[in-house]
Amino acid sequence: MKKLLQDLRYAARTFVKRPGFVIVNVLTLALGIGASTAIFTVVNAALIKGLPYKSPEALYHLFETTPQQQFGQREFSYPDYQDYQQNQICDIAAYTGGGAILSGRGDSERVFAPSASANFFSVLGVDPVLGRTFQPGEDKPGGPKVTVITYATWQKRFGGDPNVVGQSVNLNGENYSIIGVLPASFQFAFRPADLWRNYQPTEAQLSRRFLHGTNLIARLKPGVTMAQAQSELGLIANRIQQQYGDSHAGTNLKVVPLQEQVVGGVKPVLFVLLAAVGFVLLIACANVAGLLLTRSLARQKEVAIRAALGASRWRIVRQLLTESVLLSLGGGLLGLLLAYWGIGALVSLVPDGQINTLPFLKTLKIDTGILVFSFVLSLITGLVFGLAPAIQSSRLALNEVLKEGGRNSAGGAGTRLRSAFVVTEIALAVVLLVGAGLMMKSLLRLLQTSPGFNPENVLTMTVVLPATKYTEDSRQILFIDQLKERIQSIPGVSAVGMVNILPLQGGNTTRVNVEGDPIPPPGQEIEANIRDVNETYFQTLGVPIIAGRMFDERDKNGGPGVVIIGKTMADKIFAGRNPIGRRLVYTGINAPSDEIVGVVGDLRITGLDEALKPVIYYPFRQDPAPATSLVVRTTADPNSMAGTIRDETRALEPEVAVFNVRAMEKLISDSPAAAMRRFPAILTSVFGALALLLASIGIYGVVSYSVSQQTRHIGVRMALGAQASDILKMVLKQGVLLAFIGVTAGGIAALGLMRLLRSLLFEVQTYDVATFLLAGGVLFAVALLACYLPARRATKVDPLEALRYE
Repeated sequence: MKKLLQDLRYAARTFVKRPGFVIVNVLTLALGIGASTAIFTVVNAALIKGLPYKSPEALYHLFETTPQQQFGQREFSYPDYQDYQQNQICDIAAYTGGGAILSGRGDSERVFAPSASANFFSVLGVDPVLGRTFQPGEDKPGGPKVTVITYATWQKRFGGDPNVVGQSVNLNGENYSIIGVLPASFQFAFRPADLWRNYQPTEAQLSRRFLHGTNLIARLKPGVTMAQAQSELGLIANRIQQQYGDSHAGTNLKVVPLQEQVVGGVKPVLFVLLAAVGFVLLIACANVAGLLLTRSLARQKEVAIRAALGASRWRIVRQLLTESVLLSLGGGLLGLLLAYWGIGALVSLVPDGQINTLPFLKTLKIDTGILVFSFVLSLITGLVFGLAPAIQSSRLALNEVLKEGGRNSAGGAGTRLRSAFVVTEIALAVVLLVGAGLMMKSLLRLLQTSPGFNPENVLTMTVVLPATKYTEDSRQILFIDQLKERIQSIPGVSAVGMVNILPLQGGNTTRVNVEGDPIPPPGQEIEANIRDVNETYFQTLGVPIIAGRMFDERDKNGGPGVVIIGKTMADKIFAGRNPIGRRLVYTGINAPSDEIVGVVGDLRITGLDEALKPVIYYPFRQDPAPATSLVVRTTADPNSMAGTIRDETRALEPEVAVFNVRAMEKLISDSPAAAMRRFPAILTSVFGALALLLASIGIYGVVSYSVSQQTRHIGVRMALGAQASDILKMVLKQGVLLAFIGVTAGGIAALGLMRLLRSLLFEVQTYDVATFLLAGGVLFAVALLACYLPARRATKVDPLEALRYE
């Protein structure tokens, strides 16, 4: 311990004498350690800590798989849920998502209020902090209307009132009694809710197998494996398929760990970011190791004298490792501060709509585990970058070093080692730049994908009428007509349309066939997305009519059923035949057929990165609803019109709820497909820029040191008549060779590693030649500049001064 304290004091005195050297190294390490800590915090929250439930490893999400490849898996019907409950190996609970309008306490507010079965919270293993959760019987039709509120809602809407249990809230015009408050740590896997309602199925849900929308989660009993659950529940799925072939032909059941369901989509992104930040840390270590090695060469006489006075090789190595570990701990402390700031920056990159699907991002914090990680990482980093210079310094030839002029006895070993560090930095930087380039190109390709309409100068917003006041279809239709007239009269508004679900938002589907065509085998029917639109929706968005007509005043409530279909659907089921006048019939639904009156261009319904889907459009007037979304085309910035349009809407109906007000271009850029690619693209670009900076500093340091060591040699050559251009070429040659080797090695490594990015790329190949050439060219150009600066300095060496250099 005494010797360790001596080493620490000596290291501190050494650092005080060279503050510039310390600052450069600490900042370099802080960037690498800080970035690594920030990314590890996200990975820890998503993949390591697990979900905040009792024994989360026993929780699974269930899905019904379908033969329709475009939809793959979906939710269950309520009768399916009742059947799956009859098993011996797990407890199954149900929930369904649902927005609601909370009123009666200030302005009406859009809240997320999913419904859950009575055993939902017991299956998750969550106990309330106040009151209770749902009890058996409360999830049956006709039961009491009760709700469990979240901790955040308790604080925000009720000021943390300890007597909140027993009070009531108004949701969609119905009063719900508050029976409990959930703990602050509770957050369900997919989206943070404001409150939870008891799931009371309607008569239609209870009797119709084709009405999907009920999500199922299961807690396996002790000793039951996932394979056993898949097998036993699969038997129930087979029984349902055989018994209800009209609605379940070809369906099966899939069991997925709840943790996997939550983070499965982002796991590739997190692994890519973890690898990228690991490369940045390695580059930082290589840079600092090079600086330490250069400094150790300047300390050769000091080390030689210590060795001559009896210091052992281990003693010298320990002293130098102590200095490197101190540097790394300083970098780690500063890195923690950068990580604390970086976590907030990471979360800010994710749009609000997307962050709701990744709830772990909202609870990120630097806890004890992260502190331990950062400390251990700092120690390991100090040992990694300090070991090579320490060993190199301990191998000095004492006689050579102690002779006058020994300062140049560094020899080829140190130079080769420094060169190896620089080549490694450049190669790693190339890999990062290629990855960043591929993902950025993929993001641009995605955002350039046509959504099927013109999104410029279009404002969107969702409007929900108070259900208790607008129970009649005629009142809902009248409100929409009046609202359209009001908005149309606002200066700067050129067109107004309505749709129940905006583009890129997914939605409900239905299975259909053409009347008179052969009936396909069960499970092979066309499954199409459905939308309700008014007669000006397509005109407002600029969607072309390909055949037939648009909806008009003939398509009124109570009139003959009509539909418009998208081009993809027309091509799929009519294959060149004229669809106008043909009728669609619905599989498993006892409903009248609908006449096709038009075909329109395709819109992206589910996502920019997904194939075009079949779509059926129904006239709004034949199926009105209290909730609808507006699309308003303006002649100016649509955001500047938002306040006026919102005011006009509330002037027409004071109790209306208006939310999700945003420009269509913002909706597209914040869509899940774009957000999932923007996040890693931006971060890898930042890491790539950082790697480029560190690599350029590294190669500058090597060439600069080489120039300083060759000052006498350069002076002799210039005294003998060498031109400045000859000296410039001589110095550049060394740096260019290192850059060429590094870029080549990095390109080869990137060619193999980029396959890991395949799932994150859109219409971009992992071997995209342009991206590889651009990344290599940028790095080579920066390296050339870093070499040129010391090379230019070498051409200005005074021969007389150089000859007296040593």
